[in-house]
Amino acid sequence: MLNNFIKIFLTLLILLSTAYADNLDLKIGQMIIVGFNGDNINSLGYKKILKQAKQGQISGVILFSKNIKSKDDLIKMNETLINSTSITPFISIDNEGGYVQRYDFYKHKSAYEISKMTKKEAQEEYSKMAQIQKELKINLNFAPCVDLAINPNSIITLKERSYGTNPDIVSDFANIFIKEHNNSNIATSIKHFPGHGSVEGDTHKGFVDATKTFKNEELKPYYNLKNSNELNMVMVSHIYSANIDDKYPASLSKKTIKGLLKDEIGFKGIVISDDYDMGAIRKNYTLRDIVVNSINAGVDILLFSNNIEKNDENLPLKIQKIIKKEIELGNIDIEDIENSYKKIVNFKEKLNH
Repeated sequence: MLNNFIKIFLTLLILLSTAYADNLDLKIGQMIIVGFNGDNINSLGYKKILKQAKQGQISGVILFSKNIKSKDDLIKMNETLINSTSITPFISIDNEGGYVQRYDFYKHKSAYEISKMTKKEAQEEYSKMAQIQKELKINLNFAPCVDLAINPNSIITLKERSYGTNPDIVSDFANIFIKEHNNSNIATSIKHFPGHGSVEGDTHKGFVDATKTFKNEELKPYYNLKNSNELNMVMVSHIYSANIDDKYPASLSKKTIKGLLKDEIGFKGIVISDDYDMGAIRKNYTLRDIVVNSINAGVDILLFSNNIEKNDENLPLKIQKIIKKEIELGNIDIEDIENSYKKIVNFKEKLNH
């Protein structure tokens, strides 16, 4: 009890420094990626997000179909965002190919279609994908999907988002995806840890329980890829498995992220959440619960699509306010903020070269 009191007292002393408080705002901002409304530089939603990026309230943005009116408008928005910030912003997108892609001026093949190709053909396909995104000034792709197509009724299988049932084959194609993106200086994030291929439910809509279906082989791609120099990030899903954590879904679970992904598997890179605006989370947890539990669990970047029910332009400041308050109360360790910030900024410096 005394040690906890001393720790809280010292944290409060640090936070009383105005200079440090400003610096803390910047560090918290680097842990937040959000979606926005707007499809050109004159859109009100874009102007708001640009201002937030300039002020260091966010680490970057995630793009959806609603943001992509034309190639020229998209490039101009992204270039303006990049040129207006002191720390390179993440310009991110979900672009697996097939069912999951946000622009319609080029049709990429699904993971299932790619799995039927030779590795050389896959390399050519993913090289083309990376080149297009580079042209669009996108620097982070939330892909590839390394879920195994175990359940034929899974959204992963039905939407052809998996390379197959063999974890080694899945890892091989995922590695090609990652390498070709890195060759164009685009970061990637494998997903959806610890595995989404054995369940039928959709975390976009609500709670999904994988307790009876999850198989340990779903972890193998993460073991296979963890030591790859090209692996940038891991995205953690919202699935629940009582065999791993009987209280929290993966994206809020310390046992899943710090225990399984970081300590047991040995992943040392950036951990990003799946969209916390999905029904599996937003229908069951308050914003405060999401923020506190995710950071304590080991999430480095909190992703909010700001896209499910309504667009909350003040979301970054709400998250920042929660984090600062919970640090003061001793519910969030300021060292977790420091460590995530350093990891993110160091990665962005490499990405920028």
